[in-house]
Amino acid sequence: MSNYSSELTFAKAFLTALFSGIIATLVCFVFEIWYRMVTLYGPSDYINVSTIIFIVNLLLLVAGIIYYTLKIWLKKAELMYVILLLLIMAFCIWEIVGIHRFNDLKLNREFIQLLGGIAIIIGIAALCIPYIYNNKKLTNYFYDADV
Repeated sequence: MSNYSSELTFAKAFLTALFSGIIATLVCFVFEIWYRMVTLYGPSDYINVSTIIFIVNLLLLVAGIIYYTLKIWLKKAELMYVILLLLIMAFCIWEIVGIHRFNDLKLNREFIQLLGGIAIIIGIAALCIPYIYNNKKLTNYFYDADV
């Protein structure tokens, strides 16, 4: 016999991460369009519609699975998740700042700024997963089960 409560917890964490991913994808689209209009940044080899759709949602689904794993293993899962996520975000920003993608310094700086902005949006969306997960007012709109 399976553990019904554990399955609901996983489904709720997974769906919360998916919801956060969809919102983050839309915000990343708005940010990318705004950034490209303001700076006239043109290259779209790595940062384009398809990569934003797939990578943002995939990263947030992984964040949801990490949150679920911490939730079933630890009593202070939210705190550990936030600390872990802040460390990962700091590492990613540190690595993004060191990227040398173009020989043209202006294009390279604009690529770093665009990628850094998208990374920050993804990080904020991932930090929202515990809040959305634990907020009864929000989750009652999306889930039939009262978990």
